[in-house]
Amino acid sequence: MIDLAISAVLPYTERAYVEFRGPDADGGEAIATAIFSFKTLDRYTKRQVQEEVVRKARYLLKKASVAA
Repeated sequence: MIDLAISAVLPYTERAYVEFRGPDADGGEAIATAIFSFKTLDRYTKRQVQEEVVRKARYLLKKASVAA
């Protein structure tokens, strides 16, 4: 299971940094990060912005894993 930690939605920008952390098979820690920009015309609460950022980060990481 991967624990999700949104480290920051950078203020005054349309850029997000998301870390997905989880245990590794050898007892260490696996970390995957996504840094991306986003744009929306909708007005979101802070929680809704976090949910959208997580949704996009998961999509991008899944897309990257298929390409590798």
